[in-house]
Amino acid sequence: MTERPTRSAGRTRGEIVALAALVVILVGFPAGVLLYQFVVRPAVADVRTIDLLARVPETGGITPETIKVAAGEPVRLRVSVPDVTHGIAIGPGLALDLGPVDPGQVKEVRVTFDRPGRYTVYCNVWCSPNHWRMRSTILVYDPARPDAALPPDAPDPVVESLAARHVDLDAPHEAPAVPARPFASERGARVVDRLGPALPADLARPAWRRRHSPAQAWARLVATGLARDEAWDAVAHLWVGALDGARLEAAATLFRKNCAACHGESGDGRGPGAAALAAQGIGQHGGAAAPKKPAAFTRAGSMLGGTSELYYAKVRRGGMGTGMPSWGPVLTRDETWMLVDYLWTLQFRPARAPRV
Repeated sequence: MTERPTRSAGRTRGEIVALAALVVILVGFPAGVLLYQFVVRPAVADVRTIDLLARVPETGGITPETIKVAAGEPVRLRVSVPDVTHGIAIGPGLALDLGPVDPGQVKEVRVTFDRPGRYTVYCNVWCSPNHWRMRSTILVYDPARPDAALPPDAPDPVVESLAARHVDLDAPHEAPAVPARPFASERGARVVDRLGPALPADLARPAWRRRHSPAQAWARLVATGLARDEAWDAVAHLWVGALDGARLEAAATLFRKNCAACHGESGDGRGPGAAALAAQGIGQHGGAAAPKKPAAFTRAGSMLGGTSELYYAKVRRGGMGTGMPSWGPVLTRDETWMLVDYLWTLQFRPARAPRV
């Protein structure tokens, strides 16, 4: 006599089939997607695909650390992130910003580098105390001379001039005097108009203002007999009154993405990365120990004694012993000047009492 399958046995077989189908869906489908994305598609793509993995620096940073590409060769850069959100951009001068890349997400961009040189892939979203170390270098070579050394960067006349004058970028540059009331560029415009020809000619020249500090300009104005408060208002107008709005807006974006994490959105030195930098240790300058903390661009005493040239060079070179990275490999020289102009607006913005 043949035994008929019990209802329980039939249900068990059905469950096994259903479970197998579920496994195929959960495992097979993602595996197929990954196979297509990372194996099949690159094999049939019309351009070379370069995969970059962006992780917090403690677990590897951006890899590979170095990429070689021929000038004129179109490539597809594909970025994936396994841990936390990163912001991926490429500079200098390319205006390539992939925006935030979330964990598990993949973003890509197609790019052709026109000429040999060095470019930097970097993260512009705060991701860890060592966020500034998230960089990878793209070496673009001449396909006609693939083994030739890359052309060196052209000398920077500002940096060379500061070096020739033995200007110490890391030394304190405290202003001998600070304003007693909030700056007012609008009042300063009226003061400058009233002075007319009595305004020292040097102060009207942008090149002079880049090489000299607001405190030096203030001293020149006070020497003409101008009241101290009026002299500060005039300085505020001379430094920020004629800045181009579109350039300032672009500079504000650069500051927000690359600087605010440490220096704070308002430039007060209290960004989310400030505490992390302070916890990393002590910096040394001139034999004196000082906490590693970001500069406060709203602090009148330190800002008004420095020059635009000094801040330009420090941005491009980085702050020695402070945790501030070098932005020269990321920003063009013009972008750096835009950023320095924006820093002055953090100091001279209207209706704000100077922070001493």
